[in-house]
Amino acid sequence: MLYGQPVVFLSCSEKFKRTVARPIRDGLSDAGSHGTIVSDEPALPRTGWTADDKVESYLDASDAFLALCTADNELADGTFECRQNIISEIERARKKPHLRDRIMIFKAASVRLPSNINPIFEHLDPGDIDAAIGLILRQLEIWGVIASKASLPSIRKSAIDINSLVSSINLGDHDKAARLAYDTALETTRADQLQAIENLLARLRNNIGDPHIVSHVLEGLSRIDHSLVSPDAIEELSLSPNTEHRIAAIFLLWDLAEVSPGQVPLGILGRLARPADEDWYVQAPALAITKLLMLHRKHARLILDRLARSSNPKDRHEVADALADLASVDASAVPPDLANQLEKDRDPLVASKAHEVVNALKSLPKEAYEKRFGPFGI
Repeated sequence: MLYGQPVVFLSCSEKFKRTVARPIRDGLSDAGSHGTIVSDEPALPRTGWTADDKVESYLDASDAFLALCTADNELADGTFECRQNIISEIERARKKPHLRDRIMIFKAASVRLPSNINPIFEHLDPGDIDAAIGLILRQLEIWGVIASKASLPSIRKSAIDINSLVSSINLGDHDKAARLAYDTALETTRADQLQAIENLLARLRNNIGDPHIVSHVLEGLSRIDHSLVSPDAIEELSLSPNTEHRIAAIFLLWDLAEVSPGQVPLGILGRLARPADEDWYVQAPALAITKLLMLHRKHARLILDRLARSSNPKDRHEVADALADLASVDASAVPPDLANQLEKDRDPLVASKAHEVVNALKSLPKEAYEKRFGPFGI
C-alpha cells in the first residue's frame, strides 16, 4: 500500500499515457485505490538512482498489476506491438510472488503480443475507457484489493447534448453561451451538468473541436453554477502547454473572482500572472483578477510582492501600473510599502509609475491601509 491505499501498477506507454493510463488512474482513485504510473511518480525512499530501480520499488509496493497493451509500433504486416517496457514489466510482475496471481492485461485489437506471453487478456478500446475501468474494479474486488461494494457507481453519459451546445456557439459568444447554459440548467439535473463538464474537459484534453468554442460552453455552465468546475480542473487547464487551455482557466478564475473572491486559489492565479513570460491573453486578465482581489483580500498582494522582486523590469512595471489602477478605484486598498519600494526601483520607468502611486496615496490618512485590512479596522 501507499498513502494508505491499495496500489495498482499501471504499465503503459508514454504515447497513450494521457488518453488511456491517466483516465484509468483517475477511475481507480475514485474507487479508493492508488494507480501508479511510474513516470508520473516521485522516487520512493531508499530507491536506487536508475529507472529500473524506480520500477522495481513500485512493483514491490503494488497490490496488483495492470498492463495496457496499446498500439504503439506498427509492424510490417499492419498489426502493432506495444512498447517493450510493457512486455518487460509483465515478465517482472510474473516473478513477484505477491503479483503473479494479480495480473490483468488489456490489449488493443490490433496489437500482437509475443508468443511466450500469450496471456488471457481483456479487449482495450481507447475510445471507451469507462468500460475498462468497470472491468478493472470488478477484478480488483474479486482479488480483494479493494472492498466489495453492493453496486459500483455506474459511469453515466450526460443527458445534455454537448454536440448541440458546441455547434450553437460562435467565437466570442460568451453571453449566448451563458443563456444556453441557463436553459440547460433548467431542464437537466446537476448530475447531468457535472457529467457535461467532464465531457467538455475531455474534449479539451483530446483536442476535439475548437478549444475556444468548447471553453465558451464550459465557462457558460460555470457561470450558472461555479461549483460545477472544480479547482483541480481549473488547475489542470492552467498547467496545460496549450495557450487556449490557460485562457479558459483564467476566464473561469475571473468569473469566480467576481462572485466569490475568497475562493480564488492564489497559487494558480499567480502562476498565470507572469507579464514577462506568459501569453498576453493569459497574463493580462490574470493581473486584472489580482487587482480585483486586492479590493477584498489582503493576501492577494503576495502575487504583486513576488513580481515586484522580479529581475525583469517588465514584471516590476506591471506591478506599479496595477497599483496605479487600483489607486484610481480605491487608494486605501494599495499597500503603501510596496508603492514606496517601487518608487526607489533602479529602472526609471518603474520608479516614475510608482511615484504616481505614492502621490495618489498622500491624501489618505497614514493608517488607511492597515485599518482597511487589519483585524480591528471596522
